[in-house]
Amino acid sequence: MTRTLPKGLFKRGNVYAVRYSVPTELIPVVGKKEIIRSLATSDLSEALSKRRDALDEIKANLFEDKTTVRQSKSKSPKAITVSQTANRWLSESDGILASTRKRYQGILEIFENYSDDVEVTKINRELALEFMDYLKSTPSPKTGKLLSHRSLQAYQICLASYWSVLDHWGLVDGDMRNPFSGLLRRVAGQKKQVDPRKKTLRPIIREEAECLLNDISNGHSLKYRYEMYVTVRLLWVTACRLGEIASLSLDNIEDNYDHIIINIAKAKTEAGNRIVMVVGKSDCELLREAVRRARITEPVEPDNKGLLFPRVLRGGYNRTIGHYLGKSLENVRKKQTTSSEWDMHSFRRLGISSLINAKVAREERNLAVGHSNKDDIGMSIYAEHGDLREVIKTTFETLYEELGGSLNTALSSSKFR
Repeated sequence: MTRTLPKGLFKRGNVYAVRYSVPTELIPVVGKKEIIRSLATSDLSEALSKRRDALDEIKANLFEDKTTVRQSKSKSPKAITVSQTANRWLSESDGILASTRKRYQGILEIFENYSDDVEVTKINRELALEFMDYLKSTPSPKTGKLLSHRSLQAYQICLASYWSVLDHWGLVDGDMRNPFSGLLRRVAGQKKQVDPRKKTLRPIIREEAECLLNDISNGHSLKYRYEMYVTVRLLWVTACRLGEIASLSLDNIEDNYDHIIINIAKAKTEAGNRIVMVVGKSDCELLREAVRRARITEPVEPDNKGLLFPRVLRGGYNRTIGHYLGKSLENVRKKQTTSSEWDMHSFRRLGISSLINAKVAREERNLAVGHSNKDDIGMSIYAEHGDLREVIKTTFETLYEELGGSLNTALSSSKFR
């Protein structure tokens, strides 16, 4: 018997989502005819229970105090303001926690009132500095005291993220520097603010990595268990960034029997575009199996076609594969007793420190991990005119030996079938 889904509820890939049709009078404001919100579950019962809350949240962001409706009638469609874009951002962002969304909404409302709901094209550094001075001199309505440095940082982070979204949407000048960045930078003679939170993160150790891997292996309810498992194994032997592994395409993976070449493309720096090699036998087999799976797996969305992890949903305002994959790994990591001492980037910290301990030359080390050699002209010339694949392979073999080989686990590939 086929069950008819309620209006607006549908399945996108393996995950349920809810669709809300934007009223005609709000389409010029929102910029689209419908809003789709992922319910982050493949279970129909759970999706049905989440459906109403998701729809109510979308409506609340659109209709609260009917502000958006009034502005859509009184302002020219070309005058895109803070309130319009803030509502759009918060209604479309499904990767923000409810508590964070509420805090951001409050911050953006305060900025909206201060700026008299200015057009986004008129936001500049002068306005940002004036707003920060206003915050520094205005007591909090809750405590009656001036805002702490930590609270001011929350305002800056929110507004800097908001500007990045505006830039991503093409609503502001892309060549203009983010006006909200560095607002709390110290001036000469000013004392540095002391942050009581512990921020020194160390490299991960083998026991912690294997504990994380085993937690993933035994987490049968984890949505991206296989992808998380492969990611951790590759992070251990490549010293890559999480985003570099998550966004790998099949075209950038080259099998050479005793080793596999990974071409890291579109890195955040020019030096980050590099060749990485997987040299461990079991790691090569794992990556080959992941490639085979990827070729026969239906992508959860069209943009995922040809990727190593085609069934991972994209998230964040710039829709990256690493968004939800990273969140899933973080949820497992935080359950460990030493989780406050390291994070997922600690795999990269370990890789680089292991190469240093193995006395690998700086040039070869930087070539493998994607760091620049600006002060080494000889290396730059050598890299331009020579084939460095043997150097890179030797470097990753050294890294593999220094780490003590692959992570040990009793997990068999049959667990994922």
